[in-house]
Amino acid sequence: MKNLLPHKRLGVRGPWLVLLHGYTVDGGMFAPVEGVLAQHYRLIIPDLRGYGAAWNWPGPYTFRQRIEDIVELIHYYTPSEPAWVLGYSMGGVLAQLVERHYSEKVAGLILAATFAYKPLTALERWQGRALPYALRMFPPATVANLIYPQAFGTESFPPELLEWYKKSLQRVRLEVLLADAEEIFRFDGRPFLSRIKKPVLVLAGSSDLIVPVHHAQLLAERIPGAHSVIYPNATHVLIFTHRRPFVRDVHRFILSALHTAGSPSLHFAPSQSLQ
Repeated sequence: MKNLLPHKRLGVRGPWLVLLHGYTVDGGMFAPVEGVLAQHYRLIIPDLRGYGAAWNWPGPYTFRQRIEDIVELIHYYTPSEPAWVLGYSMGGVLAQLVERHYSEKVAGLILAATFAYKPLTALERWQGRALPYALRMFPPATVANLIYPQAFGTESFPPELLEWYKKSLQRVRLEVLLADAEEIFRFDGRPFLSRIKKPVLVLAGSSDLIVPVHHAQLLAERIPGAHSVIYPNATHVLIFTHRRPFVRDVHRFILSALHTAGSPSLHFAPSQSLQ
């Protein structure tokens, strides 16, 4: 396992579910939901190359390298059975790319607070130019404070969550942040969205300033048969603020897709409550 991404493996039954974290953070972002999900799924939660426990992994820090890392991890645990892939923010882009290049490894996608093409508006194009400048000019703690109001809004959060957020950013090297910033604003998945034939759920917050809701609308409109849920007043950190509906909607979606497909993996009751 020495060549596999550092990761958590949780859960002993149910379909395989891979959780891909976002930009600047690590797999720890799924802490609010992993315990409940692990009751129903076999979870794989990696730290992507350059983040978390993989902070010192060498490059290249390209999306192509990242999907190779992810697919290697999926194949190690489930060489014959496809996995559901839940990607959050930047992780949602990687989920799209895994499906595009390794469709046989993917049972379905959950795309949370993510996008197919980030610089859709003039403001977002400006952000794409300003972000590398801010990363070079300011220390990680300052960048964390600059991003914080956009990501977290006006909600109050436990001190330990805020401490994790700041530490996760401080741990990432500038080289990694710059490379991923370039990849994020260069990525354009719009040409292949119509070719995604797997079940897809799109989740987003109506008040997300990092990835505004028009990105979720574009994904839902262009992916055939995609389902979408928009959480009113939710920001980019809806996985923390809307933990219960997030888990509920992911669970219902996978259950429904498995039921429609008549999958033998469906061995838990749709009526089960999720806390």
